[in-house]
Amino acid sequence: MPNKKGSIALPLEKEEIIKDYRLAYQSRQVSLIGRREVLSGKAKFGIFGDGKEIAQLAIARAFRKGDWRSGYYRDQTWMFMLGVMSIQEFFSQLYSHADVTYDPASAGRQMNAHFASRNLFPNGTWRAQTKMYNVASDISPTAAQMPRSVGLAYASVMYRKLQELHEFTDFSVNGEEIVFATIGNASSSEGLFWESVNAIGVLKAPAIITIYDDGYGISVPNQFQMVKENIGTLLKGFERDPNAPPETIEHGFDHYTVHAWDYPALVETYLSAAEIAREYHIPALVHVIDVTQPQGHSTSGSHERYKTPERLKWEEEFDGVRKMRKWLIDNRVISAPELDTIEKADRAAVEGFRKTAWENFLAPILEERNQVLDILDEIATTSNHSAELRLLKDRLANVPTVARRDIHAAIHDTLRMLRNEAHPTKGILIQWKSENDKATQERYGSHLYSGTALKVPEVKPAYSHSSPTMFGFEIMNAAFDSALAREPRLIAFGEDVGRLGDVNQGFKGMQEKYGEYRVSDTGIREATILGQAIGMAMRGLRPIAEIQYLDYVLYALQIMSDDLATLHWRTAGGQKAPVIVRTRGHRLEGIWHSGSPMSGIINLVRGMYVLVPRDMTRAAGFYNTLLKADEPAIVVEVLNGYRVKERLPGQYWRNDLAIGCA
Repeated sequence: MPNKKGSIALPLEKEEIIKDYRLAYQSRQVSLIGRREVLSGKAKFGIFGDGKEIAQLAIARAFRKGDWRSGYYRDQTWMFMLGVMSIQEFFSQLYSHADVTYDPASAGRQMNAHFASRNLFPNGTWRAQTKMYNVASDISPTAAQMPRSVGLAYASVMYRKLQELHEFTDFSVNGEEIVFATIGNASSSEGLFWESVNAIGVLKAPAIITIYDDGYGISVPNQFQMVKENIGTLLKGFERDPNAPPETIEHGFDHYTVHAWDYPALVETYLSAAEIAREYHIPALVHVIDVTQPQGHSTSGSHERYKTPERLKWEEEFDGVRKMRKWLIDNRVISAPELDTIEKADRAAVEGFRKTAWENFLAPILEERNQVLDILDEIATTSNHSAELRLLKDRLANVPTVARRDIHAAIHDTLRMLRNEAHPTKGILIQWKSENDKATQERYGSHLYSGTALKVPEVKPAYSHSSPTMFGFEIMNAAFDSALAREPRLIAFGEDVGRLGDVNQGFKGMQEKYGEYRVSDTGIREATILGQAIGMAMRGLRPIAEIQYLDYVLYALQIMSDDLATLHWRTAGGQKAPVIVRTRGHRLEGIWHSGSPMSGIINLVRGMYVLVPRDMTRAAGFYNTLLKADEPAIVVEVLNGYRVKERLPGQYWRNDLAIGCA
């Protein structure tokens, strides 16, 4: 086993090193030009990865096909290097080009630097994940990328440990896949971060977690973010003994600290961490220090307002791109005049990509404007409101950077003018608007649901004269037994689900029968129970994640709302996570353990099904339906139903236990 400090020499040839630098330089130009585009009004908001380019070159070098990234909006260099997003596509997303051809990550539905791979074919079936670089769709809430990292990493454990999963080679090769998670130093103050790090350590899941540390959270320095002003120091408590042989390692992370501008050390660090995580499933924490942020946090403000002149001067001197350029020259990899020539060409290339992205974004909008201008021109020739319509037409024609809202505002004003006029061409304009409204609905509203759950044929429960009567929890037990037997990808977990079989005995005896990986206990950590399910589902597994009581769903509701419920929509059908959340409630005998926050849940998880079965037979039917579909749902079982008796449908064997439930 390699020493965790890294036994790998820099494995790159001169040409590859130069290629890396050129990509870092191009990425920096993307950041600079992108900020300009926002401030000039062509884009609404911009957030960029300047200052983190060199670390991301190293991460990309360690990243293999089959691996997963769960990061945040600073990882553009990494994505460019893997080809998950091109520079032109980056600008298309900056402009919110609502076409998956130009913005394959989100079809204009997310702000810039929200990356995602397209893991689904257009018909919703899975692509072979082991043959691609996998990127979980980004979300903006701070640290919210961390919970799903638990499941993305733990899926590798499942694929390695469970013999019945070895046939699913499109999703894993012996569990060798790593999840690379990234986060900023300030966001590591969030509870989601600590819960996720702890869960990954407990599960011994192969994750490499990078903390980019630039010393600030927007304007707030580390002294107000964390004890000792150093996240790396705090994370030391998670470190394993690096000298212990792998067979004795129970829990713990390898821990690395590396400068954001030290290209050779970064490459060595990530290659070493990946080698250990891939082979031994030992996770790693990489604290990347001395990170600079040349343009500040985002286009919403300037870091000159809160950083001292001394700090700004230091950031200029220790800028990663500048330091790598100096390293190349000092080590005679390439000369300064050669770099000058290369950089000039790369600046021009990036500007060319931006120009093409802008032209592609604007072309369909200009075409729509021209169509409306032609209709307005025809109406104005004979309308009683000719003069007003020509003014309106000229105003629309001369909008410097036309947007679809400008076109629709002009249509609205025109129809208002013509409300009492039976103009023959008015109907053409109304028809154009109606057809465009339908296209707009598809453009921005498609893929909230895949629709597969509603297409599952109904199977009514079948009874015979000998159908036994059982308690509700026994009905659930029989149903889960049947489901676990027929679906090898089904994994059930939650607080008290494993050894106890859940607090109401729905999984009683299932861990003993199917093993501790198929039916398992977790700690009290609702947000990462849900995150564990999301990541596992994204990797082709079928998790049933139990949140013990409905009240406890509130701990996981932010992740459920922001990540799980929106995943299929925000990728325009590019990713899915068919998670089944199991919980119980509705006794309504006080505030705790029996409350009913249903109205909030229903309104916050559009994109998921919210199911409340009236009895346990129907609950079994819901689970069976969802396992045949590919959509996320939360099933709220009624607490009082576990001790109510029902007839057991299906076929029976030993002691009248069901092996099949409708």
